[in-house]
Amino acid sequence: MKNNRLEFIILYVLVASAALIIATLARISALSFGADSFTAFIVFIVVFGIEVAVYLSIQVVLQGLMLPWIARVLLNVPYFKNKTKSTQPIDKITIHTTEPPSLEDIRNEQLQNKVKEREERLNAALNYTRNTFAPYASDRQIEILCENLQLYVDKVNLENLRAIKISKDLSSVDISHFGWNVWNHFNVTKRIEIALFLKRVFPDILKDVEVESIKSHLKDEELKGIIKIQKSLTE
Repeated sequence: MKNNRLEFIILYVLVASAALIIATLARISALSFGADSFTAFIVFIVVFGIEVAVYLSIQVVLQGLMLPWIARVLLNVPYFKNKTKSTQPIDKITIHTTEPPSLEDIRNEQLQNKVKEREERLNAALNYTRNTFAPYASDRQIEILCENLQLYVDKVNLENLRAIKISKDLSSVDISHFGWNVWNHFNVTKRIEIALFLKRVFPDILKDVEVESIKSHLKDEELKGIIKIQKSLTE
């Protein structure tokens, strides 16, 4: 703002100086033609006034008529068009700051992630169980087996487990392999507990096998039986 005012002052001083010089030259010319001092002064005033009027008229014409027309013409020239775009004022950027999550929010998020992970693991195990026993047990027996599996995952008292009946096509090796796959998938208990789970849920097939023996031979004879050892239940 201060620079603009200074520019206007300099411009007006230059214009006034030029007008005074021209008016003075007109007064001198009037005197040389034999006019008296008063007439020469009147010539000085008239010429100076005409110069001011002409300057103001030119300024009004330029600002009101010529400059907008010149600007429109220049804006059609690619160079000036790009220059105008690059010099346009940039709108004030509003920066929205967000507060960092609280510790309680972090704990809740981690808890939700654990619940989600547990549900995904449980669903994978239940799907594996249904697919594995579908040819060898009734719908009701598979439903009970899945309920037993949920109790095992939740570490509920194994006394609540219910026995099921399955086809005699499956052997104790198959049941041991099933137990290993489930235990390895969840890895939430000791092997003795999965052995107890199998003993209670499959009493007919494992009636002649001790719990300790089941625990020790969960992964034996990997290539034998109908149910094979799997590295992962999600593959």
